[in-house]
Amino acid sequence: MATIVEHKETQMRFVLLGTGFGMYRAKAPNMFFGNLLPETEKGFEQVICACKPNGEILWLRAKDVKVISIDGKSPDQVFHF
Repeated sequence: MATIVEHKETQMRFVLLGTGFGMYRAKAPNMFFGNLLPETEKGFEQVICACKPNGEILWLRAKDVKVISIDGKSPDQVFHF
């Protein structure tokens, strides 16, 4: 079976293929000091790899999706102890 996720904004559903963690860091010359004191921007993004019904693969931000079902069961059923 599969894990089905839903994009919160569009309500489109996808099959979850995997997860990832993206980090980035960029430098730009400072307005006054140029490359002697570059301005640095850095951050990270938690993402998931998903599959559209037509088989196309895409990456979505993890905070923009929610889990609908896991192996045909709702998350409440899976975590019910």
